[in-house]
Amino acid sequence: MARDDAPAGRISLDVVEAQAGGDIGRVVMSGVAGLPGGSVAECAQFLQHDADGLRRCFISAPHGTPSHCLNLIVPPSDERADVGLIIMGTMGYPGFSGSNAMCAVAALAEAGRLPTTEDEQRLVLETPAGLSTLDVGCRAARVETVTYEAVPGFVATGERRLDVEGWGTVPVELVYGGTSYVVVRGAEVGIDPATTTIESLNHFCGALLASLDPAWRIHHPLLGDLPPPALVLLAGELESSAVKGVHVPLAVYMHPGVICRGPTGTGTTALLAYLTKRGELPPGTTVRTLSPFGNAFEGTLLGGARIGDFTGVRTAIRGHPRVLARSQVFLDDETFSGDEQGFRRLFDTPSGERSPI
Repeated sequence: MARDDAPAGRISLDVVEAQAGGDIGRVVMSGVAGLPGGSVAECAQFLQHDADGLRRCFISAPHGTPSHCLNLIVPPSDERADVGLIIMGTMGYPGFSGSNAMCAVAALAEAGRLPTTEDEQRLVLETPAGLSTLDVGCRAARVETVTYEAVPGFVATGERRLDVEGWGTVPVELVYGGTSYVVVRGAEVGIDPATTTIESLNHFCGALLASLDPAWRIHHPLLGDLPPPALVLLAGELESSAVKGVHVPLAVYMHPGVICRGPTGTGTTALLAYLTKRGELPPGTTVRTLSPFGNAFEGTLLGGARIGDFTGVRTAIRGHPRVLARSQVFLDDETFSGDEQGFRRLFDTPSGERSPI
């Protein structure tokens, strides 16, 4: 950890800020060293239960905002992986995030940890959701495109009808796309995600999540019971045009109170799983997902997948990440005031514990 570079009494974190699909991902490259051993998933569980102060610090003033996510580069435990990645945000600790994985790749290239030759590079990430393979295209010594094969997505429940205050009965489904989504068809509630105001989208999605039974969640065959969903995907209609190709407008809500600026990678996978289950998407189709802010990802339906007893989909997601800034973030005694010991432990490296990558 870069203690020598920090003012007296402060801790210094090396942070790269990047964007993918319009969403900001801040990537901690060094400075966090006190994670226990074990898998990346176990490290994420430690952060969630014993050191959540790091996440909270970066999603609130003065160090961050609720719309920004934090990504922690850690050593992988799986020998097949090149890098470990833990993702944190307002929604908690998702198992995977496509936009944040892209931001992490761009940050690794910025820090000189990933070659930026014209030849396409292949990188394997270990995340709490498992391994993800990313193909990285570079030009002029910078990352231009990232395409990854997502963890398999699937529709986890049948349709359920919720009584949503102010909206009546709303049909929803739970869908896994790397994290849990409550998926709603915009046409079912008279909302077009392409034209509805951000304030109205926030109001509807917040009311929808407030109506959920906390016990209603996804049981993943490999990962077990997932946390209650904190994300809503409001899907528009599948359309096709000469200019945009096959595309779907959508809005992703991140509880509490954030409409994502991008369509998100996991949201794109969840959408493709949802449309496939309804028989609306043949294999091989590439769909452009468009957020209310005009930002886009491309998702390709590669084929079917089997996840325990679930029939799901394999997808490839493509985006264009870009590094925005690199900085040192200083944390001082006020940051630690009253917080748990686990948070303090992150900035010490006792003998035998894993060091930063």
